[in-house]
Amino acid sequence: GVLLPPLGVDAMDIDDGLPPGVDGPLARSVRADPRLDEGLSALEVLRRTDTWKSAFELVKKDGLALRDVPPEMLGDQEVVAEACWANGMALQYAPPEMRADLEVVTCAVTKAGAALVWASEELRADRGVVLRAVEENGGALEYAAEALRGDREIVLAAVGQRGMALRYASEELRDDREVVKVVRPATYRAGVPIESSALLRALPR
Repeated sequence: GVLLPPLGVDAMDIDDGLPPGVDGPLARSVRADPRLDEGLSALEVLRRTDTWKSAFELVKKDGLALRDVPPEMLGDQEVVAEACWANGMALQYAPPEMRADLEVVTCAVTKAGAALVWASEELRADRGVVLRAVEENGGALEYAAEALRGDREIVLAAVGQRGMALRYASEELRDDREVVKVVRPATYRAGVPIESSALLRALPR
């Protein structure tokens, strides 16, 4: 699951398989490693370091530890996906290219629907991603692309999970009897009396 190009035998090659612009101590030591001359990529050498191994084990247990890993690790899809599987909110610490990665974002929103807020604009318009997000947390509908906030199946999933998600649906679906019918029991299940919401009182009964 690595999206980055491999390194050739020239260790000074700028395109060495590490995230662009990374030049920390770990990257510098890897770029000087003699194993590069044996045909290993910089990323492969990096993965064999104790620093990498211990950080990877940590993010698998605590996804939010992604915030503190060496920057060299943020270009590795496997590391970021594991962090997001451990805690979907880890997506906030992922670099832009990982927030646009379908596998990484799917891991994140499956575990924490609200992580959709950090997904790329393209993936916030992806029906499959948004459906997973609202099934986990109906409120994630707020971060979906406008077109999907008018998608009946997505809105039904969102309000079925959390009745108050209705406020983020398109105007047309807020007035849809089938959608409102789903909202009522969902809102009761959440312990929110219908009468406490001016929004819901205004809807057709």
